[in-house]
Amino acid sequence: MNNKKATVKRCSAKKPVSRKLVNKKSVCSTAKKSVCRQTVIKKRICKTTIVKKRVFKKALCKPTAKTRSAFRAVSGMNQQLPDSELTQVDYQVQELDLNNEYNPATSTFRPKKSGVYALFASVFFTSTTVTNFSLNLQIRVNGVPRITDQEDYFNTGGIIDAGGIIDLEARDIVEVFATAIDKNLTALSGINTRFEGARIS
Repeated sequence: MNNKKATVKRCSAKKPVSRKLVNKKSVCSTAKKSVCRQTVIKKRICKTTIVKKRVFKKALCKPTAKTRSAFRAVSGMNQQLPDSELTQVDYQVQELDLNNEYNPATSTFRPKKSGVYALFASVFFTSTTVTNFSLNLQIRVNGVPRITDQEDYFNTGGIIDAGGIIDLEARDIVEVFATAIDKNLTALSGINTRFEGARIS
């Protein structure tokens, strides 16, 4: 029996497998960064700009002085009022006319717009004798008395007036007439003999 030395082969130990250590912090941070970037991008995409439209309302035009209606005129000279005669009273001095509706040459008011008007007329008069007499004052529209007043007197002078609110149509003719009864009178000039009016609606 051959005494051969038994050679024992030593198995070389397997090389340990080197496991790469993964840095969790780096993974997490990179992951979080990517996720954050994605969310930021999504937020930017989802956001929409809202444009508010401004609506400009048309301003309503207020009526100017030309669209209003008002006038005033006074007597510029004395005028005779013969006994029992219907006489148109003259108001030659125009003091106010907002819409060019009063004619001082004819002492006539002609409204350009239909509506409700307030009208007033007066006559300051005198005479030379003291006797009983009457005086009638009329505001006429197209020749028809619409506002009237009649007073009885026993002196040498006084004042009479008539006023009221009436409906007028566009281009109506508005005039003032006076009639002295049982006496000759003189209508005196000045602010006490006046004719005025205005549209109120």
